[in-house]
Amino acid sequence: MRHKTTLASTLLLSSALALGSGCGPELAPGQQQQKPRAPLAPEYPQDPNPPQPKDCSAYAFKGTTYDCSTLDRCDSSDANAAKRLACCECEPALCNPDPSCQPKANEPPPPPPPPPAVKVADACMRCHNGSQKNDYLGPGISNPHPFGTAGYIDCTTCHGGDGTAIDDKDRSHVPPPPEVGDRNKQRVDPRAFNLATTLAGIDKLPDYTVNGKTYKALDWLQFRNPGDLRVVKDKRGCGTAGCHAGQHADWVQASPFAGTLGFFSSLSYAAGLPNVFGNTNWENTAADYAWRAVSDPSYDPLNPKFGSVPQLKEWPVFSRWGDTAGMFKNPAFDAKTLDQYLDAQNKVIPDSPLHKALFSAVDNTCADCHLGSAGANNRYGDFRSSGCTACHMRYSLDGRSRSTDPHVNKNEPKNPDAIQPGERSHVLAHQIRNVYKTVKMPTGGTQTILGQDLYTCVGCHQGSNRTVLQFMGFRMDQNADVVNKQQYPANPKTFETTANNPTLYDPKVRNTTFNGRNANQHLQFEDYDGDGRDDIPEDVHFSRGLTCIDCHGSTEIHNNKSTTIRSRMDQVVHVTCQNCHGTIDKYACDGAVACSPYTANHAARGNTCAADGNGRPVKNVVCDSRGDAWLYSRRDGKEHYIPQTKSTVYQDGRRKPDGTPIYNAKASFAMGRVNNKDEDGLGPKQNNPHLALPGFSHTDKLSCASCHASWTQNCIGCHLENKYNANPNNFLFSNVTGERIVSEQANAGFTYQSPIISSLLFNGSTQRIAPGAAGTQLFYRYTDYKGVTSKTFLFSDRNNNGNNPLKGFGAGGHDAMMPHSIRGRVQPKKEGPRYCVGCHMNVDMDFSKYDQFIARMGQRDVKGLASDGFFPLLKEHIGSNTGNQKNSPYFIHMNTGLGSGLFFFDKDGCPVNPLDKNNARQGCNGASPAARFNVAQATYCLDCVVTTAGTQLSSTAHPCRIPQACANERDGADNGRLGGPLGAVLVKRLSCYDAPDRNAALAKQTAACIMLDSYLDADGTPRGGAAALLPQSP
Repeated sequence: MRHKTTLASTLLLSSALALGSGCGPELAPGQQQQKPRAPLAPEYPQDPNPPQPKDCSAYAFKGTTYDCSTLDRCDSSDANAAKRLACCECEPALCNPDPSCQPKANEPPPPPPPPPAVKVADACMRCHNGSQKNDYLGPGISNPHPFGTAGYIDCTTCHGGDGTAIDDKDRSHVPPPPEVGDRNKQRVDPRAFNLATTLAGIDKLPDYTVNGKTYKALDWLQFRNPGDLRVVKDKRGCGTAGCHAGQHADWVQASPFAGTLGFFSSLSYAAGLPNVFGNTNWENTAADYAWRAVSDPSYDPLNPKFGSVPQLKEWPVFSRWGDTAGMFKNPAFDAKTLDQYLDAQNKVIPDSPLHKALFSAVDNTCADCHLGSAGANNRYGDFRSSGCTACHMRYSLDGRSRSTDPHVNKNEPKNPDAIQPGERSHVLAHQIRNVYKTVKMPTGGTQTILGQDLYTCVGCHQGSNRTVLQFMGFRMDQNADVVNKQQYPANPKTFETTANNPTLYDPKVRNTTFNGRNANQHLQFEDYDGDGRDDIPEDVHFSRGLTCIDCHGSTEIHNNKSTTIRSRMDQVVHVTCQNCHGTIDKYACDGAVACSPYTANHAARGNTCAADGNGRPVKNVVCDSRGDAWLYSRRDGKEHYIPQTKSTVYQDGRRKPDGTPIYNAKASFAMGRVNNKDEDGLGPKQNNPHLALPGFSHTDKLSCASCHASWTQNCIGCHLENKYNANPNNFLFSNVTGERIVSEQANAGFTYQSPIISSLLFNGSTQRIAPGAAGTQLFYRYTDYKGVTSKTFLFSDRNNNGNNPLKGFGAGGHDAMMPHSIRGRVQPKKEGPRYCVGCHMNVDMDFSKYDQFIARMGQRDVKGLASDGFFPLLKEHIGSNTGNQKNSPYFIHMNTGLGSGLFFFDKDGCPVNPLDKNNARQGCNGASPAARFNVAQATYCLDCVVTTAGTQLSSTAHPCRIPQACANERDGADNGRLGGPLGAVLVKRLSCYDAPDRNAALAKQTAACIMLDSYLDADGTPRGGAAALLPQSP
């Protein structure tokens, strides 16, 4: 095993250095680094009825018709004023001057707008900045909002309080509710400390009176955080009239980002519970729960938008201390009797003790993953605030302030890995961030403000959602199986932990954890097949200097500028790979729309932008006069040329700015269309005349990530358990309401995590095949007030999928997803995309034992697999087989969804296999799966998501945007109008499980089985007929 630092020379402490102090590392995108790690936007859909660009060529306005296609946007004369006003009314993009406008000869530049009026300093400014005017010119706290005419916002406009109370701290500050108290109370009162730290339930506290003045709890919450969503919803802080009210402040309230409605509602759906409102829309997947109740005043029941619902209910709390109608001292929550609260399909009976115990477990473990509260806010990498502030004013990784406010303790938390009662975490700087910009300060001069960095996002998008760590090139190994040489089914040949890696472990701060995990639980290099290449490389977009906000912009994050409540996250995301890179048929700029481009202080190359899935401009992707696309980073303002997919498959002569040709023969072979037209590329031509029929292209039905995602996050066989705890000396609190509860997390365990495991599923939102992964919550248990633990549950969903005993072995929850591990090609030290052998059979494979394997898997005969010697074979052909380096048919069998043979589990959630010798494995009661194997009985096959007949064995929570499009591809499924496993035809064509049909394909006869004779192997090397067609080099 190797331990080495690979990022030390690549990190820039930009914000800290600007403040003159040494702070936690802040990534500097675009710098050269050995182990660079930024996301690619998921390929998600447009609305069924996207807004169309307006035709303003004959726009009637105030009795006159104007042709706005002839508008001179550089002419600011009075003679042109009426036309400019009319065209601005027709199309907002025409409101602004053309970016290419130049001053007329001998015409002086317009004078700058007058600075806003400066008031005499209020109490806040005098104390925290030291200036005698509200101008932030003192040595103290910096101006958080130096933006245009809003550059001198009074502190009290955002924070509340009394700015007239000069030199009177008690009067100028808002006193905390008595339940919160001061630091002294928080040191000795666990609930007070929890309320102050997490902010959960502050809005539930009653009014209170201090020194004769009555306050609402929201008064203090506004004082503490004017961006909190509860404050904003009350038209305060960021939601104040004239600020962001009626726009971002209202839109974000309805987003999955704010309420975690996809998570809460998906859990209810996965347990088989009926929608709480009786809403059966969207194939019975309609959302019903969020962190707080929310409704959509714009909802149209006669013409609902895809996935939309009119309202959501607050996630209920059933474990309140003292509530005997709930879990507290209630004998109905007897672990031995919980199994009677399942119906015949293994769905949870509503309002039963099992329903309430399960919901309580979610409250314990998962209910702080939203913008409504500050989350745990108690350890390195997890410090943050709530609401708007969570993103727009990042907390430091160690929780310590680097602001210039003289009254903020710069040395707390003392231990960055574990905040102590009475301590507080702090923002990195008193500075609002959105996108990179240089602003003119009201007092003169300029200030450059960086956009949000990766650390802004990683605090939430890790743990169960490991997206940001993945595209930085880190894999979470919760059990430290790799370090302990317990990785299943096989340990990597070499690996590196993140020990001493300053991206996660700052040598100045000396933290020993990141988000509660140590360096042995985060890996930065794994090589399973021994070829010397990293099997968990960073996303290529990050290595080019992009960050999350370069793809996921304000419109998307703020719920697409609407109050529409969508049931799932992928129904909100509308930025796709094709928006920037185009397709094999069109360049991205072929569909450019008029815009006011964001160019981060660069001279604009044009006045049109690429369009997102809704036809709206992606303002930081600008089209020039040649039709080339350029991205301007919202994080650091750097300009990036965007290669086009069409240029990759067709020799159109386009080159990158450094002169490198974009065309790639291998890409042309993999993505092109088979029709012998040069402009459509080569296509995957085969010698067998029955394959790759005219007009075929992989890009028609596959998502980009199906091939370009180099590895996938997996958690197979995860466990969730809560237990009753009414010990008066133990203090547990609801993440939803902040109340004291008696339900405690007993386990949130990961059984198997591997970057090698893969599968393909049909994405309902995009109607495309995409990478799939198992859901996080699978096995559930409850330990009652007597210390008795229930049986292990694996539920069927609302549509009777996942663990329906009428269908055989259950596979639990699986859904299509978007790995943020995009790669363009194999490199000497890094793995690349998945080539042909990752999904397809070919004539060079060894099928000598394949029929025997298929028979055992069809019978779910685990003992037969063992007696036939398959487990050692699968250990190599799956566990040590990155991207199918061994050219194995068993890898394809797994990827198709028929299963690998490695992930059988018994009724307790313990794995059933003879390979795993880990006595601490989840669900196994202290004995390793290998030790239990002879007597174990397999009940579940957790990667067998579909049968050869197309019958779905897994649960999926995502409906199809166009139901019939999914049904056409998912033949054999009980409900093909949902996303989910591949259909019977695709399963047969890819897995080639039918021996006579496979033999016909090998003989180049007509067959359903796709048996390639020309392909790229896992190294990207052309094989068979492709060797004569393509170059051997990358």
